[in-house]
Amino acid sequence: MKYFPKAVLLCLALVCLPSAAEQWQSALTNSQLLYQVTFQGLPIEGQFKQFSVSYSPGEKLLVTVAIASADMSDDELNSEIAGVDWFDAGRFAEATFRSKTLVADSNSSQHFTAQGSLKLKGVSEPVDVPFLWQQDAKNPDRAIMSGQLILKRNDFSIGIGDWSSGEQIGIDVGVNFVVEMLRQVEGLNN
Repeated sequence: MKYFPKAVLLCLALVCLPSAAEQWQSALTNSQLLYQVTFQGLPIEGQFKQFSVSYSPGEKLLVTVAIASADMSDDELNSEIAGVDWFDAGRFAEATFRSKTLVADSNSSQHFTAQGSLKLKGVSEPVDVPFLWQQDAKNPDRAIMSGQLILKRNDFSIGIGDWSSGEQIGIDVGVNFVVEMLRQVEGLNN
């Protein structure tokens, strides 16, 4: 019994000690955010050259994409997709995905699904983002986050007017990502 008060004090001291929150941030130079659509039945690809990913395991995933960085390797196409009928980059500079919950897939310590909301071109829609989290065995402060999903462009009013039917440009948009993540020390929590 005489050790009980000491044990309680030790537990309280451990609880009150500051701890660093685990936070990961993307390294843009070693990361890719790609998209694929079909044009008259043939696949064409593009990428976003500027984006950031913040991840707190078990808590949140936040992805921010600079819409004007969309690149389809063709100046004419890039100008077209930045226009009002497509991304309307002049009015909607960013797309943002915010998770509401993170769910670990059954029997896996690497497969997760971020359930949240994607805001694109002023429209917010629920989206599930499945991803694989692979921490570097040689450098525990580095990890790779990768995954793929399908979005419907008409859910976000992308490709309106003559482009809305999907006859020339398909409605489904494949999104693939491979993101290098680096562990950050966010700050001290009490």
